[in-house]
Amino acid sequence: MSSSWYLIIAVFFCSLILASGCTGRAGTAVPATPTPDLITLKSLALTPSEIPQNFTLRESREKNPNEVSKLARDLGWQQGYVVRFTRPDEGTSGQTEILQTVTRYPAKNIPAIAALAEKQERSDNTMIFTNLSSPILGSYSQAFAGTVNTVMMPETDNSNLFGSGSVGGTARQDFVEIIFSKGDILVVLRMSGPDPDYATLASLAEKAYARIP
Repeated sequence: MSSSWYLIIAVFFCSLILASGCTGRAGTAVPATPTPDLITLKSLALTPSEIPQNFTLRESREKNPNEVSKLARDLGWQQGYVVRFTRPDEGTSGQTEILQTVTRYPAKNIPAIAALAEKQERSDNTMIFTNLSSPILGSYSQAFAGTVNTVMMPETDNSNLFGSGSVGGTARQDFVEIIFSKGDILVVLRMSGPDPDYATLASLAEKAYARIP
């Protein structure tokens, strides 16, 4: 009788241990963290709630490889996304535009690509360029302003690294621009128009940077 009682107790405790082990495995399971390759570029783009309220979203789309320059593809262009916001300017017929281009390249190529992108953005001889104090963002961060040089006649340049519909596709206007990178992501932010505000653009750059894991 005594041995049977001990056997029952032993079986009971074994059952508890097994049940506890199963519950522990289920309760402590941790979802897999998405890798950078699984994060969409759309999720890294600025949203209307992050833009000043007087701006309206005009464009938000993925870029097609066919609209990207051969140079960009040769440098390892993988994906691209562009968002564009505009605001009518009071007392003028023009508008102010905020344009963000997010692209993915092999991480090892990003420093060279970022430097080349900046060089191209500053190569227009119809603009006068000025260095600005850049926010410290990622492994590469540069800021500058461009002012239309009314003495020079506009010229057309279709060799921009980003292709049509990107930063390089905007009409010649005064602008401020920030280029930064993090990992395999390159971001270009530009505000153009009669009176572009660098403080606003720098704040948006901080928000854009915070979106990148």
